[in-house]
Amino acid sequence: MKLLERAAVVVLTAALALPPPALAKSTNDVVIMKNGDRLTGEIKRLENGFLYFKAAYMADTIQLDWRRVERLQTQDEFNVTLSNGTRDVGVISRDLETEPDTKGFAIRSQEAVRRAHNSEVVTLNPVEDTFWHQLTGSVGYGFSFTSGTNATQSSLSGDVGYRAERWAVKLEGSSVLNRQSGASNSGRNTADLYYFRYRGERWFVAGTSSFLNSQQQDLTARTTVGGGVGWDLIRTSTSTLQLVAGALLNNENYSPESGGKSGRGADGQLLMEYSKYIFTKFQFTSQFGLFPSLTTPGRERISAQSSVKRELFRNFNLVFGIYENFDSHPPVRAPKNDFGTSTSIAWTY
Repeated sequence: MKLLERAAVVVLTAALALPPPALAKSTNDVVIMKNGDRLTGEIKRLENGFLYFKAAYMADTIQLDWRRVERLQTQDEFNVTLSNGTRDVGVISRDLETEPDTKGFAIRSQEAVRRAHNSEVVTLNPVEDTFWHQLTGSVGYGFSFTSGTNATQSSLSGDVGYRAERWAVKLEGSSVLNRQSGASNSGRNTADLYYFRYRGERWFVAGTSSFLNSQQQDLTARTTVGGGVGWDLIRTSTSTLQLVAGALLNNENYSPESGGKSGRGADGQLLMEYSKYIFTKFQFTSQFGLFPSLTTPGRERISAQSSVKRELFRNFNLVFGIYENFDSHPPVRAPKNDFGTSTSIAWTY
């Protein structure tokens, strides 16, 4: 029960960290489309190839196809990420009469003016007044019941992240609980923390930490702390591919039923995360981790999880997920695999 409470704390941390209502921002931002349409209101953000925008006469935020936007004019500062990894902070403006160059995007800061093509712009986020206003994340919950076998599954997940100009941090947590009459209960609880510090346009140093509890594999707790070097191999407005290579220290504890064995060791780590936004409503995300043991030759662990997110309305999404944990040589007599799926409704903020 304590393990479930620990995982719940991770998820609730994300939920309780929800930003308070934001202070009023400028509603005089200008968006000019390629067909000549001119919109005046508030630019919310650019994400996954869509510019989120709201005018005073609109009941809700709308999505504009970024490929069809000609230029922007903002009053407030924005954090801007370009496809080459460059990150800038400034207001966005360009006068077509005095600046008739072919690059339609200009970021004006106190130091300089950086120009780019619209196609080179990956993300656009307003510079908020407080730390809390700049947090992003999601909270999701799913429940299923099968009367024939009297089986239930409950899943809870959450994540919260913060991105500055030169560094980023993200916390993820999940809990899956399965109950069935006449069968052993199973479940898993996870928590992962990532810290990235950029040292160039595309590469960064990374710090990682994780927690895993798996009843299926008789694993009471596995905690890891490590680091490495990472690269942004792909970064566009609709897709990203990120790699991290390094090493970590681990501490494992197995349940008394499997011998109650515990121990420490060291592993290499190779992490991959790929995200693709397809069509207009779907987002595919895949995470993969390979951990060859440095202290037990021949032992390898693999962690993989993928999800498909379908936008329902506003900030609510239907999420289908699949996960797999594999251990080639567990130190006790326990299953090598822990595999499962989940379906949930998630709210993104």
